[in-house]
Amino acid sequence: MITLICGTNRPENVTSAVVKAYSELLKKRNIDHHILHLEHLPKDFVFNNDVIGNRNPDFSRIVKEAIDGADKLVFIAPEYNGGFPGVLKAFIDGIWPEVLKDKKVAFVGVASGRAGNLRGMDQLTNICHYLNMHVLPFKVPISSIEKFIDKNGAMTEENTLNVLDKQIGLFEKF
Repeated sequence: MITLICGTNRPENVTSAVVKAYSELLKKRNIDHHILHLEHLPKDFVFNNDVIGNRNPDFSRIVKEAIDGADKLVFIAPEYNGGFPGVLKAFIDGIWPEVLKDKKVAFVGVASGRAGNLRGMDQLTNICHYLNMHVLPFKVPISSIEKFIDKNGAMTEENTLNVLDKQIGLFEKF
């Protein structure tokens, strides 16, 4: 199973449109997957998770279902201040490294600007390598994301969808 991780907790974020498009592409290939939106994490998970503070059973359940149960993870992360969101780092930090070890991961960067969160994907790559995770070299930076979202909140830009589908094909074989 693949878990898609929407790497932000901001409400009404455009990253969710990319997650939805990615999910639709996975469905077309009949690939079993799960979606984890970080906005649905327990509000106190930063201080109470599996690693620090009082164990949070809701957080533990989410990790068990979405991370333990997955062979592969796809981080779809927006660019915040030249990197990726702190909530995503806090989520990773709340999981025991043994749980993440040897997971295969892919990255999609999302940005309003021109770089498509290349820096954030590089930062995530460094963290994942430190945790002994296996990173797919083919990363997808999506720049000027607002141009690719229609009035209904769907991602419709065909070239970008084709690149995402290419990544899925590579990740399937990875």
